[in-house]
Order: sequence, then structure tokens, then C-alpha cells
Amino acid sequence: MNFINFARDILHQPYFASFLAVAVCICFYILKAENKNFRKIVWIAYSLLFILTIAILIGNILIRLSHPQIWDFTAFYLYGKVADAGYDYYLPENFHLVYNTLTLPPLPYREFVEEVVNAGFLYPPPTILLFAPLGFLSYNTALITWTIFNLFFAIGCIYLAYDLFFKKYKLNGLMLVTMLFFLLSPVRQTISFSQTNFILFFLLLLMYKYSDRKFAGILLALAVFTKPYVIVFGLFFLLRKQWKTISYFIISSLVLVGITALLFGVKPFISYIFNNPSKRLPAWVFSEDINQSLHAVLLRLNFIEFDKPLIYTIISAGVFLVTAFYLFYLLKKKLYDYIWAILLLVALLIYPGTLSYYGVLLLFIIFQIFDEKSPLGFNRYISVPIIFIFYYLSAISLFACIWFLIVITIAKSISLVNKTSFIQERS
Repeated sequence: MNFINFARDILHQPYFASFLAVAVCICFYILKAENKNFRKIVWIAYSLLFILTIAILIGNILIRLSHPQIWDFTAFYLYGKVADAGYDYYLPENFHLVYNTLTLPPLPYREFVEEVVNAGFLYPPPTILLFAPLGFLSYNTALITWTIFNLFFAIGCIYLAYDLFFKKYKLNGLMLVTMLFFLLSPVRQTISFSQTNFILFFLLLLMYKYSDRKFAGILLALAVFTKPYVIVFGLFFLLRKQWKTISYFIISSLVLVGITALLFGVKPFISYIFNNPSKRLPAWVFSEDINQSLHAVLLRLNFIEFDKPLIYTIISAGVFLVTAFYLFYLLKKKLYDYIWAILLLVALLIYPGTLSYYGVLLLFIIFQIFDEKSPLGFNRYISVPIIFIFYYLSAISLFACIWFLIVITIAKSISLVNKTSFIQERS
């Protein structure tokens, strides 16, 4: 256990995690090249890095389960308790009633009361279906169950990423995906906070895999009710005029709404529309350090004021306008992978509630850079420095990390278009 804790503490240093990720990538490229002179030595180093990554993962999980934390599982647990009691889960008075009856770990809950108990449920009504089962369990049993549940989705993310981008590399590719996944700071934060990012990343990968099918509409509905900002991916289907996919999204959303209304009544829907809990959130939530959105950064720089949203509204509108022009440009060039990447990056940038551990979804872009033949791919001499910078920035500033990927994505797309145009002119 001491070794696991020691390794975990070292990994919290941004440079160390970055160097580990680079070492993993170098081993991957050497093994991919099948250099017989160094293959055995590199394979041993690769295996040791894999064992270290798994040990750190186990350490994170054990520490999470044995050391009580306030965020974010306690909020999810309270959501489930309020809903299962038959109360309107948007009204603070109902939260206070249930919160005062709970036996929780002895921790300072002042900020928790301000942000959660005094506000109410912060998601659309159908999202309660995800948390309601927790309310039937004791706190510790619910935490263990929730942790296992999310780990299944983490494994699902790794398998889907391997299946989509690394299948031709077999075991070498699977080990790379696993190590890069668990070495990422937002992934480790997601485990520590018991957040839902693995669920969302799993749905995003599935949606990407089946983007040409109607089934993607169902996945989009599930993703939106996990984290609302994912609605931005509906633009991909709108741009491509996939009307059947959009109809499946609408029908699936209505089904989820119907199930929620049947189980919990219509009062939560009325409260969500006319008494939205976001209005009761304390101002510090939108500017705390863990919030890495453009809105939060501008608040911390005193460039905008929380109670005067006009400037930020203008900035957001400008960003969306520029993004829209660029998306049409990408659509015209049939660069669909870039549309997915830009939608993800802009959504995380603009959404006021983007927290540092939302960076898990950026692996969707990172995993694609290893295939030189893919639209987002780079050769090894460029991808390795990208990995170092990405892993370093993801540990210190998700906001900077997002901008880093925006610059790379735009630059690569322009380069790809120019290269294609040059080839067409020569032919």
C-alpha cells in the first residue's frame, strides 16, 4: 500500500505524468516498428509501465473507498434519496428534509450545503434515473456500487477506443490505450470525485462509431441526459441532414421524459422550467479554480462580472458564429472527424460548468493522433511532443489544454485541405 501511495503521489506531479505518457508512447512506436534489436528490452519496460499504471489505478480506487470525500458522490447519493422519498427533487426545502436525516461521514459540509442542498437537482429531470438507484442503498454500499458501475464504463471506454483506433496493433495498442487512459489527470480526478465522465465518454465513442446509423440518435439522448452540453453533437447530424437520426433522438428523449414523469410525477418538470436550481447556485461556483470554462477564466480575470452577463453573451455568440462558419467549411471538405473534434472542444470551452475532470473526453482526439493515415493523425516526431504538452496541461489547466488542441486541430485541418488542393492541381 505504501508503494501504491508513493506512486500515486508522484503521479500528481504534472511533469512526472507527462514523462510517463511519453515513455509509453516511445515504447509503443518502437514495438510498432518491430525493431528486433531492442524489442525484448522495450517490451519489458512497456510491461513495467503497464503494471505501474494498474497499481496507481488500484491505489486511487482503494483510497477513494477508504477515505471519505464530500464531492461529488455525496450529491449523487442525496439526489437519489430525495427522489426515492417521492419529493420534488428541485426544491431546496425537500433537500433539507432528507439531508438532515442522513448519516454521512464526519466532514465539513458548509460548501456542500450552499451548492447542493440550497440549490436542488442541477440536471434535467430524466437524469435522476441515473442516481435514483443509489437512494435505496446505504452510503457505503452505494459508494462501492457506484464505483464498480463507473469502472465498467471505464473498461468499456478503453475497449471502444481500442476497437476504433488501435485494433490493428493488437496487444500493443490495447496496452497503450489503457495506460494513456489511466495516466491522464482528469481520469484520476474522475475516480476521486466519482464523476460520470466515463459514462459520457463511452456514449461519445459509441455515437462516433455508429454516427451513420439511426441508433446514434438514441445514444445522443442518453448522453444529453448525462451531461446537457453534449447536445452540441446534434449539430453534426443536422449539418449532415441525418433526419432519421434526429428523429430517433427526439423519440428517445420523449421516452426518457415519459418514464421519468411516470416514476416521479410532473412536478419536477414544472420546477425545472419555472424554478431552475441554477439560479440558486452561489456565485463562487462559477469562478472557483476547478471550473475551467471560458466563463470562469474571464470571471477570475475580472474581465466580466457575474451579475452582468451581456459581455459574455456577446463573446459566446462570437465564438459560436466563427465556429459555425468553420463547421460549414469542414462539411464542404467532408472532414467529418474535424467536425467532431471542434464541436467537443467548443462545447467544453463555452459551457459555464466545465470542470477540470471533464478533460477525460479530450482523449477522443488524442487517441486519433497515433494513426498517420487518419485525418487527425501525426507522425511519431510530432505526436510524442503533443502527448507531453497535453498531459502536462491537462494536469494544470484544462482551459489551456483545450486551446492547445484547438490550435492543433485547426492547423492540421488547414494543412490537410491545402495538401489535398495541391494534389488535385497537380493531377
